[in-house]
Amino acid sequence: MNPESTAVVLTLVMPVDVEDALLETLLEHPDLAPGFTSQSVEGHGQRVSFIGTAEHVRGRAAYSRVQMVVPRTDADALLALLRERFATSRVFFWMVPAIASGRLA
Repeated sequence: MNPESTAVVLTLVMPVDVEDALLETLLEHPDLAPGFTSQSVEGHGQRVSFIGTAEHVRGRAAYSRVQMVVPRTDADALLALLRERFATSRVFFWMVPAIASGRLA
């Protein structure tokens, strides 16, 4: 199997103020992101940007995480598109191989 066609889990983590626009972009490109999950998460650590006093006091920031299983070539194309629209260090991503995925029925 061609490594470029191997399925990957693409994870995107973004501040909540970017979430709606980024999710809209994903929904506009069902060819690259045919399905995904999103959830609220909290960011911790030195590289986290805090918005407002409450986050500074709590020591964690509100973020959203999006995950999808797609072919590696689609993940690369999607990242290129997102870089054009959301060129910011505030959106973090990673990819890992998807050993298996599918539906139970």
